[in-house]
Amino acid sequence: MVRFKQLAEMFEFLARLVEMVGDNPFKARTYRFAAAKMREIGGKEVTKAAVKELSRIKGIGKAVVEKSLQFLETGHIKKIDEFESLVSPVFFLLARDSGLSGKILNKLYVELKDLNCDEIVSILRERKDELELSEEILKRLQDLCTE
Repeated sequence: MVRFKQLAEMFEFLARLVEMVGDNPFKARTYRFAAAKMREIGGKEVTKAAVKELSRIKGIGKAVVEKSLQFLETGHIKKIDEFESLVSPVFFLLARDSGLSGKILNKLYVELKDLNCDEIVSILRERKDELELSEEILKRLQDLCTE
């Protein structure tokens, strides 16, 4: 059973991905707005009827509704899957699990996207304190490079 809290997390993640790659900032804002409204709903179960009700909120448009229904039906949002195949696994994990803002993720992505996995992790390790990255995240990133 999917709850709106879970769906909100997916839209927040999608907003960070959009910001990271420098896509349309209005998309990120829309996804973040949708996430905030979904967090307000919280523990309520996501159903088709509940998504239709959500669509009545000004600012929740067709794209958010479609993505919500995708998540309800498949457990995935296709756009997130597209990002996963587009960006390095290191950046995908950073966007999902590090807590870094979209703005910081974008700066790192622009600067480091053409480097190999080990080089990216090495630079992130050097900036660990500045970026407030935990040792656990850095280890997980390094493990991605050895897979």
